[in-house]
Amino acid sequence: MRAAAFVLAVLIASPAQAQCSRLAIAVTETSMTAPNGRAVPMTIIAPTGRGRYPVIAFSHGNFAAPSRYRAMLDPVAAAGYVVVAPMHVDSELMPHDKPPSQATVWQTRNEDLALALAATPRNADRRRRGVMGHSYGALNAQVAAGAVPANPPSSRSSALPQTLVAWSPPGPFPGLIEPAGWSSIATPALTITGTADILPGFIDKWELHKVAHEQTPKGNRWLWVGNGINHYFGGMFGREKPASPDDQRLFARAVATTVAFLDKSFNRRRACPLGQAVAGEMLEIDK
Repeated sequence: MRAAAFVLAVLIASPAQAQCSRLAIAVTETSMTAPNGRAVPMTIIAPTGRGRYPVIAFSHGNFAAPSRYRAMLDPVAAAGYVVVAPMHVDSELMPHDKPPSQATVWQTRNEDLALALAATPRNADRRRRGVMGHSYGALNAQVAAGAVPANPPSSRSSALPQTLVAWSPPGPFPGLIEPAGWSSIATPALTITGTADILPGFIDKWELHKVAHEQTPKGNRWLWVGNGINHYFGGMFGREKPASPDDQRLFARAVATTVAFLDKSFNRRRACPLGQAVAGEMLEIDK
């Protein structure tokens, strides 16, 4: 992946260099009810002003929680999106008498995301819906967007979302998903990863995060890669801790890329321009 080609892709994708306006947002903690009566905690982050905004259903990483992704989700909401983020049963913040089985985690995660996609907050545009996730949650988001796993969920959204953002999606994993499983994704798809995005014993090469992108049909794919970026952008989300200036800078660019991609996917008239590329990021966009 050559830097020259990457810079060209950015400049073609976003020639304007204007600043984006940011909306005031509010956070609401609520819950929705799964088909079996299970209460699913939901965090809704939405603009406070008048208007109708696309819904983005977000699935957090394994053991995490929506509250640990505010650095990622707040800017998306402030750009004019209603973020609906369930807390899954595997979250460290979810009380349990005993840990849920992996089969339960898989099925309920997909149920939760289907609920989030069907949510109708006060200022949501019911016609425009997207899905986003990180790590395990990125796989759940991909399944909601049409990917076919080894064990299809018993519950999924009745209608495919119109766009997909996958932060650090897992690579192929026996019994979970094979490469061909991503070939059925038909929505525009952005994949975000980094050259230090490694989880020893699970994802030993960062390039495995790119397999989903490579297997998704060409036409509406974006791929963003941050040089030296790990699974949590140095602690910006998920496993929060003080991040280095470089991690913060590239995280801001990954979020800006996410917003630009969403704006383009929904053909928004007031799209947020991505602006000039910065050192350490690479972006590929299908022509």
